[in-house]
Amino acid sequence: MERHEGRRKSRWRDAVLLAVVIAAALLTASAKTAMARPWKPTAQALALDYAEIIDQRGARDLVLVMWLVPPMLGIASEEAREPLDRYALIGIVHQHMHIGATPSYDAISELQTTDDRGNALALLTGANVPAEAQGALVILQGVLKRTIGPMGEGIQWFVFDPGAVHACEKGGLS
Repeated sequence: MERHEGRRKSRWRDAVLLAVVIAAALLTASAKTAMARPWKPTAQALALDYAEIIDQRGARDLVLVMWLVPPMLGIASEEAREPLDRYALIGIVHQHMHIGATPSYDAISELQTTDDRGNALALLTGANVPAEAQGALVILQGVLKRTIGPMGEGIQWFVFDPGAVHACEKGGLS
């Protein structure tokens, strides 16, 4: 029983770590377009830069696409990193900032992804989403909602079977 409790605490700690990394990225997303390149980036920072697309659309719109990849977790346990390699977890948010600094977010119902050969990745929905991916997203969404508020709620998450696509390996994700 104690071993099971330890795993649960470890998973929770690793999920919070990932959420903090993502929250930091989201909080700096709009400022990042004007930043210079990092002088001595860590492997974790390089992974975050590699796995996110930030598109500042005019003065009031921001689109952020983030692929959760194992290197983002740094030195977290292999148990926490494994689901991020087994499934492609992709979050997307389209934020509109209205006058008075009131944000709104588009509801994004579908996302299409392909590998570097143009083959579509299989979207997992409903009962096809594995329990470990669902659990990770539930924890992540809860932490992001508490840490970055409405933007954390505005992120739409998608789970894909990555096929041959893996972070930091040959190939690509579109």
